[in-house]
Amino acid sequence: MNPIQDQNLSATQVIQLTQAMLSVALVDGIHPAEAALIGQFYESSRLADMPTTAAMLSGNHAFDAQAMAGCPAEVADTVVLMCLMTGYADGHLSAEERALVQSFATALNVDATRFEALLGQVRDELIGALSHLPDAESVAKVVRELTAGG
Repeated sequence: MNPIQDQNLSATQVIQLTQAMLSVALVDGIHPAEAALIGQFYESSRLADMPTTAAMLSGNHAFDAQAMAGCPAEVADTVVLMCLMTGYADGHLSAEERALVQSFATALNVDATRFEALLGQVRDELIGALSHLPDAESVAKVVRELTAGG
């Protein structure tokens, strides 16, 4: 899943989105899978005049959702999707991570119905990524965890 594939985010939006993802990852301590996802997103979106990936990953992680208020709906959806993906990167979206992403969504005018749809999209993508595994019992267990939590 690549929600930013067809979008041209500005350098400022890429930095803000990266800060949002880092904020989510830091809720319960940044996991290597979260750091990898964030680093991959930033590096693939980074322009030459932007801070390095290492600087972004080690710098100020405060995300100001109000600074992005009024952004186009597609950009708001991308922020929510990427933050949810970050929360799930370590295998589980915690209640605290979900609450933080929900607060971002509210600030970006993503209503509760749309938030739930985006959450469902992330879960569907994660389940789809597992569906090729031969061990159906393990896949079923992960699906139960994805749909029960977060």
